[in-house]
Amino acid sequence: MPRLLEFAGHHPYLIAAAILILVLFVGDELLRRLRKYREVTAAESVLLINKGATVVDIRASKEFSEGHVIGAHNIPAAELDGRLSELDKYKQQPVIVYCENGTTSQKAAGMLVKHGFKAVHTLKGGIRGWQNEHFPLERG
Repeated sequence: MPRLLEFAGHHPYLIAAAILILVLFVGDELLRRLRKYREVTAAESVLLINKGATVVDIRASKEFSEGHVIGAHNIPAAELDGRLSELDKYKQQPVIVYCENGTTSQKAAGMLVKHGFKAVHTLKGGIRGWQNEHFPLERG
């Protein structure tokens, strides 16, 4: 133990960096647990879809028509609040929300949770993450 204290005394920046990394790791994990929705990979999404999950693409209609997850509903992010009633019948089942790269979908997922959706997920990396995994897209 005295050697550990001696080491810490000689390397304060190294100790501070280790503590900072630990705090960031624990903080990130706590934030993930506080969220009411879960981020899922493309492969996990396929499993959820196969079990009956509903998929919601919140990108603009033009982007949606250029390629989207098969069977996805298109409700652009700007219209989501006014069109939530279209999704009411899916409140009790898993819903996967995605955007272009996974950032906008987090806000949309929070909105769905706030309106009573029970099992909300976001697609990690958005449609780009889906494409990077070489999963198929539907066009039109």
